[in-house]
This record gives sequence, C-alpha cells and structure tokens, in this order.
Amino acid sequence: MDTLVRIHTLPGGRVPTRKTDGAIGYDVSLRAIVCAKEMDVENPRLRKTLFDFVNMPSDPEVARYVVEKEGKLFYRMDPGESALGGIGFITEMEFPLCYSVEQRSGLSSRFGIIIANAHTFVDPDYRGEAGVVIENRSRVPFDLWHGMRIAQIIFQNALIPKIVRVESVDDLTTSRRGTGGFGSTGV
Repeated sequence: MDTLVRIHTLPGGRVPTRKTDGAIGYDVSLRAIVCAKEMDVENPRLRKTLFDFVNMPSDPEVARYVVEKEGKLFYRMDPGESALGGIGFITEMEFPLCYSVEQRSGLSSRFGIIIANAHTFVDPDYRGEAGVVIENRSRVPFDLWHGMRIAQIIFQNALIPKIVRVESVDDLTTSRRGTGGFGSTGV
C-alpha cells in the first residue's frame, strides 16, 4: 500500500518533486520571502509575505534587497545575510510520518548558500507553510528567485517510544562506552 501525503499548494507555490527515480529527497521551490514573527492577516495559517517575487515590496526595509534583472525581480542576499523563504505548500500526513528539511548540495558547495534550519522536522499535525532559513555564507551577493529549487524534504516515519522513568542512574545498564563522548572513541 502506498503512503499518501496530501498537499495543498499555495498561490505561487509548487508541489515537491523527485528529479530521478533513485532520489529519496523531494526538491522544494521558493515561493516567497516571509516574516518569521508575523502571520498573514488574511490567512492566519501563513506567515506574512514580505516579498512575492512579482510585486515590488512597499516596505522600504525589504525593498532594499530587491533587484530587477531582465524584467524579473530577485531578492539579493549579501554575504552573511539570511532570509526566511516560504516553500509554497501545506501537508497532511498520517502519524508518525514526518519530513525533514535538508540542504541541496549544489547550492552549498557551489554558491555557499546553506539552509540554516536543515535537519528540522515537520510534524504530521502541522498545517502551515514550512519555511527554510536561507543563509549566504559566501563572500559575494547571491540572488534568490521565485521557483528556484532551494531545499529538499525527506519523508520518514518517526519511532515513538514509550518513555519509562527510572529513579536512579544505577537502574540503567552500564555500557563499555560509559560517559565517554566528544571524540572519546577516537578519530
């Protein structure tokens, strides 16, 4: 039986896609630059859109990042800057299915663009647009554009264990490793 994930695409959003039959990750595309702190007044499920790649932002603080090239609008990130990008869809997944947001290796290795919240899990009961924290770690500006494949998501089942509390650390079994960590087993 197939595992089903129901996806609602938002205006300007795209359905995640696998680029090859052997890929485990689904590429996700950039829909908009969104606000980390404010929700959309008209649709409280979504973060407030700061820049939609179609219209020049009215907020001068956001507009200073927007550049026009060949009739298209881009969001320019200077070295060291970051932005929150909305990835354009809302999911419904059966428990305990979830997905993690991961980097695309080409963006990080070629351009120094990383996803600062990579390895973040989206829970099956979340019904909002997931976002990616895009960070420019290069020494040159980088332009983001609508629809660029910005990250990938990997679906997986989470193991939900039953937690049993014990009264003393002596109630736990010992192990050869013990309290060794931070390279204690060698390099």
